[in-house]
Amino acid sequence: MTNLRRRFDEWLASLSERDRRAVNVGALLSLIILITATVLTVVLESTSAVERVATKRLLLAELPTLRDREQRLRRLGGDVNLPLEMLVKRILSQHDIDATVEVQSNSSIRLRATAASFDSVIDTLGDLEAVSISVRRSALTATTAGRVDVDMELQKSGS
Repeated sequence: MTNLRRRFDEWLASLSERDRRAVNVGALLSLIILITATVLTVVLESTSAVERVATKRLLLAELPTLRDREQRLRRLGGDVNLPLEMLVKRILSQHDIDATVEVQSNSSIRLRATAASFDSVIDTLGDLEAVSISVRRSALTATTAGRVDVDMELQKSGS
């Protein structure tokens, strides 16, 4: 290594002052370009990693919702393809909610129940959402502890 260094020093000394300056400037520019390229690569990789982490966090945040929806769909089984009125009645019966279900002229469903368990109503709403039934209008009125009167208008999402 010292032999190589000595030969380089001899070569540099044999150059004119102008050539030595050119070699020094060239070496300095090469070093600047190398450092800039390295820093730029690290920054781009870091940004890419941050984006991947953010995407994975979003996906992980959706897991409980997706798992819940999948479990609800599995519990409903083949009932998902039933007509809207039958599907709503089936979901209501699974949650022991005694309700009147009327088909409206605009293809929506009007649901009325008295003294239904609040927890059952919430579970029913989750199942309705899992099968793409949306609530267009709703009214919940507390009657006694843990019981509510329900009046809702439901419609298949997207229609």
